[in-house]
Amino acid sequence: MRVPRASPEERDTPMTTIGILGTGHLAEFLIRGAAGKGYRFLIAPSRRAGTLAQRADVTLAASNQQVVDQADVILACLPAREGLSILQSLGFRQGQSVLSAMAGTRHAPLAAAIAPAAAFCTMMPGHANAYGAGPCLLYPPDRTWEQFLQTLGPVHPFIDEHAFVTATAFGALSGASFFLIDTMVQWFAANGLPEAQARRLVAETFIGNATVVLTETATLAEITPGIATPGGITQALVKSLTADDALTAWHRALDIVLARVRGET
Repeated sequence: MRVPRASPEERDTPMTTIGILGTGHLAEFLIRGAAGKGYRFLIAPSRRAGTLAQRADVTLAASNQQVVDQADVILACLPAREGLSILQSLGFRQGQSVLSAMAGTRHAPLAAAIAPAAAFCTMMPGHANAYGAGPCLLYPPDRTWEQFLQTLGPVHPFIDEHAFVTATAFGALSGASFFLIDTMVQWFAANGLPEAQARRLVAETFIGNATVVLTETATLAEITPGIATPGGITQALVKSLTADDALTAWHRALDIVLARVRGET
């Protein structure tokens, strides 16, 4: 299947076919999130590709190079450790646009690997994007890729790569939040609440509080005093967590992640 190239007059319209290199869990989540929103996908062969190719909006290519040959817009979901070397082995052309979702990949090495195609970088949580609920980062800004990412969740475009790299640490934060949620669910279940109900209660609590943070114009410093009232149960919980250094421990853990995404370790 040959994907027709967009004419200059069509550059401002959303793309309809995206080539995907690397068809693991992330690619599956993104395909699910974009389902029914006007996109088709041409995917490279892999162990999971056969299952994905059963979808009406997915076509299976014979090789990575065939994906590159037949798509003008390409999403790289390759393993981070070998992704750049795989891209370097492929032949890209002028006028193509490549968006890397490979963790830790910086713009300059990506641009060198896929030249003369245009290079862009993204980061997203993955699983939440399957439900159109996960935030996506984009560097540098690009209208075409932003239109696609908007089908997967809120988009944060960056003009400064340093800020973009810092923001990519949220990928680890997103993953760790599942462990935090599971810890809370298991506590309620251990203390007599049915686990299914505990799961809903904890998840709905986080959703509700996130809605407050996104909706209120007041700062968190202005909001929290009204939540942790003197002598109340919230204050008791926060006091215990603070005594165990459980809250600031997140800062130290994120410092480790930040050093890694900046390539400092």
